[in-house]
Amino acid sequence: MSIAAPIPEPPGGSFPDSFWRSLVHLNHFRLFLAAALGVTGLLSGQPFTRLDHPVLFTLTCAGYFLSALLFRRPAVRRSEPFDRQVVRQVIADIACLGVLMYLSGGNASGMGLLLIVTVAAVGMLPDTRVVLFWTAMASIAVLGEQLLQLIGFQSGMGGFVRAGLLSLGFFGVALLSHALAKGALAAGDLAREKSLQAESMARINERVIQELPYAVMAVNGKGEVLQYNAHAERVLGTHFFARCDLGHCAPVLAELWDTWRRRGELPRHPFRAGPDGRRLRARFIELEPTREEGAVVVLEDMTELESQAQKMKLASLGMLTANLAHEIRNPLSAISHATGLLKEDAREGMAPRLTRIIEDNVRRLNGLVEDVLSLNRRDRLEREMVALEDFLPLFVQQFVQRESVSPGVIQILLAREARVCMDPGHLEQILWNLMRNAWRYCTRRPGSIRVRVTRDEVAR
Repeated sequence: MSIAAPIPEPPGGSFPDSFWRSLVHLNHFRLFLAAALGVTGLLSGQPFTRLDHPVLFTLTCAGYFLSALLFRRPAVRRSEPFDRQVVRQVIADIACLGVLMYLSGGNASGMGLLLIVTVAAVGMLPDTRVVLFWTAMASIAVLGEQLLQLIGFQSGMGGFVRAGLLSLGFFGVALLSHALAKGALAAGDLAREKSLQAESMARINERVIQELPYAVMAVNGKGEVLQYNAHAERVLGTHFFARCDLGHCAPVLAELWDTWRRRGELPRHPFRAGPDGRRLRARFIELEPTREEGAVVVLEDMTELESQAQKMKLASLGMLTANLAHEIRNPLSAISHATGLLKEDAREGMAPRLTRIIEDNVRRLNGLVEDVLSLNRRDRLEREMVALEDFLPLFVQQFVQRESVSPGVIQILLAREARVCMDPGHLEQILWNLMRNAWRYCTRRPGSIRVRVTRDEVAR
């Protein structure tokens, strides 16, 4: 979505579009007024109280029309500050209308009343002192023209009363227009602030929706998707666009939406969606009781939830197994101790053999218990780079001595500079279990057990 470049605003503050439109309409009125006065002065013999210089009157109207043409382009394009354009047009109005008023017989011709439109335009400026200044300039122009009429013995003292009343009217119109303009500016500023707050809240809502762990969509009453997060697109296996209809983007979800709109509840689902056939469960959170304004749709990935539940179940099972291993360890210690006492008393017959069998099985069970307990200590493993050239020969030597393995049964085929990144104790335990199983089931001939290590990329 393209965004238009902001319109440059004057240093004194920003002006709403209605002010700019009023300025353009005022200039259109100026064009019409200059043309009408010029045509009237040419075609009519004596349109006003007195018209002693018709040529000069017509030339002044032509200059007035030309200035209005020059003012039109900056006002339409808004290429210059608003207050500068208003002041420029006010100066042209006061000068031209003042001259036309003098040439047409003074204030008695009614030409001075046209300045009311000008002072109303001055009221749109934000600075009260500027408004009063240019209103005073218009009043001085009317009073000055009346003074010239008095000096030329073309009007009496009564003209000053009319000029004074007209000047008071100028100030009244200017102040009223200024009060209305200040209210419009305040309302515009408030609307602009609310708009910025709304945009900020929209960005926050969008960010929050994107960061939610669930797939979330906002749907209006027509079933059109207004907002969504990337997780919703991923689990549904679709691509949303502006005002996307649920029937087009997610047909199965659209059926659930229609059911929820009619009944206010959902049937037991879940449904499958996406390229990998994920099992999803939908929840609709209404925005109002009648469900006419739409809802927030939350999609829960049942596949992921079941996977998390399975992980929790395995974690619980691991804890249970560790507790059982601890409980088994205690009777094994008692059996081992009792076997040692029995062995001291057994000197001949079957007793020594039986005690040896008991000791071997106790040792085996204890090894199994140690393996189970070690699985529960994975969070305390410390990985490091282990050089297998040094580690494997030392391990094989210890294994041969402890298990009474014949020389030559175990062969090591080791690549040069072979290393592995893992916990040394864990690695020793894994190798011990593998070697013990190999020794138990091999032929026990030379070379029966081979440990081969090939060099590949080292995981870091």
